[in-house]
Amino acid sequence: MLRKHLLPSLILLFTSAVVEPSTHWLLNADGLIIPQLTSPFYLRRSYDLIAFLNQNVYKQKIDVVIGELLAIKSNLTQKMNNLDQYTNELTDKISCIPDYYLGEADILSTIVNPGYVTRIGKLTDKSIVANDDHSSLSISGRTSKQIEVPTCSEFYPMDVSVAAFDHLKGVHNRSKLKMAPEEVLMGLQYNIPQLLADGLRWNPFSWKMHTIASYYWRLKGNAPEAMECARRAVTLAPRESKDIALLSLGTILQRTQQLNDSLIVLHAAVDHEANEPENQLALGNTYMLLSEFNRSFEAYRVTESLSSIYSKQIDYIKKSITCFKVLKINLLTMEKLLKDIIPGLERYGTLQNEFDEYHEKLDREQAPLKSRVFDESYSNQIDFLIQRSQICTTRMAKDRGEPILSCDFISDVQMLMEDFAVEILNNYVDLKQELINTYKINSLGIYKNIFVEHL
Repeated sequence: MLRKHLLPSLILLFTSAVVEPSTHWLLNADGLIIPQLTSPFYLRRSYDLIAFLNQNVYKQKIDVVIGELLAIKSNLTQKMNNLDQYTNELTDKISCIPDYYLGEADILSTIVNPGYVTRIGKLTDKSIVANDDHSSLSISGRTSKQIEVPTCSEFYPMDVSVAAFDHLKGVHNRSKLKMAPEEVLMGLQYNIPQLLADGLRWNPFSWKMHTIASYYWRLKGNAPEAMECARRAVTLAPRESKDIALLSLGTILQRTQQLNDSLIVLHAAVDHEANEPENQLALGNTYMLLSEFNRSFEAYRVTESLSSIYSKQIDYIKKSITCFKVLKINLLTMEKLLKDIIPGLERYGTLQNEFDEYHEKLDREQAPLKSRVFDESYSNQIDFLIQRSQICTTRMAKDRGEPILSCDFISDVQMLMEDFAVEILNNYVDLKQELINTYKINSLGIYKNIFVEHL
């Protein structure tokens, strides 16, 4: 009965094209058929037919996995070589950074021209604090105690005003705005709070006092108070001087990142006085921060035509743009290449886990390499174990207490998988990402937020 069932099984086994026995057995010089040493069908239990059949399944699974791993590795290698090329080019791209670095403070508008300040006057000028409107006494009289700081709302109460651009989101939400101290204003000598408070007390309707008070709060980095003073200055200023108050209001919006609102206010300043270079420069800076370079360059051109005092600053900005455009494009390209690598790497890791699973099953039934029978007629098999990489450990012999060296040997599949070390690829990606982030954070400056790569 056993022969009856075993014979068809053996016929099916040896006629199957899937098993491909010719790749696992070898005819030696003596006419003997022996299994190849590298064969996964060299089993611990040569009589176990079920294990023999399962080995074929595992071998096919491993072959498919290795095929896909090789394809992915080839693709990843090509992308990594391309990424390395851009990395090597970074050295040339960053050479201009020390000469043309542009931080946020370098592009934000401020008053540096003494000639512009003469339109307002000194804080001690009688014309600034003179009381031209006796009705102001009724407002200043409401303050019973001396105020040490120029809190404009205390001296001139003002409700919602369209003239003060209260319809703009940035102005409407002024209590939540934040800005860095504008320390360069220290040189204007408008930072004497007692004089400012006294001036506002004596003349709360003075647009100049409210403008100077807005400078004081800008110097302190207090955006809400600076905005309150600038709103009142815009409301009170006469037509011929309104651009001065508008410039302060627009600058506060610019420095608090309310760029679209700043653009509206600064356009109004230019409309009131187009021949003031400070108005054009502030407008150009806001367009620059919004990455609208054509309009920015036009405003810079007008600024230079009106005054050469800003030519050096504008030339620096233009050269900086040229420098950092190349650098940012390089970094963004590297980032894109790195993102293209990650999906393949994730699939690579998944396949490696599949390989480990099937290889463990395959290896479980195989005879250890060191226990396999050699055919001395074949020199390539005589040297087989000698050429293998060895994994050796020492242990103490129980009977003699002497150390014994015990070595295992790596199979062909294990040796192949050494080329698919996913940890190395993961480390490569991590290092490249760290490199890109370092440059983006420490080297791009203002260009982290300006889309100079689109120019």
